[in-house]
Amino acid sequence: MSISYQLDKVGGPVSLKDKAYSAIKDAILSVKLKPGTPLVETQLAAELGISKTPVRAALEELEREGFVTRILFKGTYVTEVTLKDLIEIFQLRAVLEGLAVRLATPLFSLRELDQIDHNLTAAETALAEGNLAHCSELGKSLHDAIIDKADSQRLTLIIRNLDDHVQRFRAISDQISGRLNKSVEEHRQVLEALRRRDPDAAAQAMHDHLHSVLQDLSLPEDASSPDVSG
Repeated sequence: MSISYQLDKVGGPVSLKDKAYSAIKDAILSVKLKPGTPLVETQLAAELGISKTPVRAALEELEREGFVTRILFKGTYVTEVTLKDLIEIFQLRAVLEGLAVRLATPLFSLRELDQIDHNLTAAETALAEGNLAHCSELGKSLHDAIIDKADSQRLTLIIRNLDDHVQRFRAISDQISGRLNKSVEEHRQVLEALRRRDPDAAAQAMHDHLHSVLQDLSLPEDASSPDVSG
């Protein structure tokens, strides 16, 4: 007895809509397209070398994901980074990554901790050389190592679902003067707790780190997005 699920075929080439989606989303996450930037379909299509139809479809998907906002009779814009967004994201991260580091603390081998140490040293070197992007990438590797080592499929899924928005906020925070210096020091405190095999201290260090980022990103109540110009 055969069963038919009536599913569409898969495996074809990447569509122009998907390519447009990836290109625009990457620019938003890296803050090349800053919060509030107008997104004009004709201009985007011209720069991507495609028609407006796939661009429009890509913008609709990005709108569903919360990265793009359409305002009736005004246009389409990169969604602003609001204080409410910042609070929600980093409060969730503090709880979820605090749990992840508690689970991960007894599972790290000395070799893995030495690798984290090596990455943090490389981050410090990159920061001293003014390579902020590489410093940020190395700092993120600490978070990734903890999430992976926690070995909790559901926890990982929840955290990864936030990752795109986290990446956007990280790109913004990296442009705040002195933020990466603080992050490197705070990551060191997490690592020290991991080396002591102290899950409570590790969770507290992670909590303090993420709330420190939130504090630096926080805005006056009448503001809608961080100043990312400097």
